[in-house]
Amino acid sequence: MLRIITIVLISFASLVPYLVIFNRWLDVGNDLAGWISVALGWIVTPILLLHFWKVKPSPEVMPVDINDPIIQELIERSRSELNRFLVGLEEGKKEAHVKFPYKFGDEIEHVWGLAHSIKDGRVIVSLESNPVGEVTEEVYERLSIDLDSLEDWMLVDRSGKTYGGYSILGLAKVYTRDYGKLPKAYARDLDRFVDFSWPENA
Repeated sequence: MLRIITIVLISFASLVPYLVIFNRWLDVGNDLAGWISVALGWIVTPILLLHFWKVKPSPEVMPVDINDPIIQELIERSRSELNRFLVGLEEGKKEAHVKFPYKFGDEIEHVWGLAHSIKDGRVIVSLESNPVGEVTEEVYERLSIDLDSLEDWMLVDRSGKTYGGYSILGLAKVYTRDYGKLPKAYARDLDRFVDFSWPENA
């Protein structure tokens, strides 16, 4: 909202400089200078400002293409280390979380759940994420998710130290590629992860 208000104020304020340039300096005449100034101030200027002044999204809600090579690489890394998660879940000493695709309404979303146990090659979870799509009653019960469909996992000890969580690294990498430097709070939160560092060359 602040961005829009600022753009509107700049657009109105730009009329006077445009009038000065076209009327006094270029001497195109009052009427023509007025029309040109209105066109530049109220049409061209806001369009250019909207194009170049883009608000960066929050990494937590940033839309990410699941087929992005960065994301796919880290999903594969997570799956290759799934045995670490299974051992940790069985030990029961750390809080266990998994990320998986699930259909809400007509859309497939990629959500996190709290993992409770493994049964017949499936992980029993309670949904933790807040889906965008339609939520049915079954979602509020424990879900049974195929281990092969898992996209990520995390094990968190009592101190907050976190193992796995490669999709979080993927979000950080995609964000910096598309928008530049990570917000400080988000970057600080990455310090709790054991299996990777941020920045990666640190």
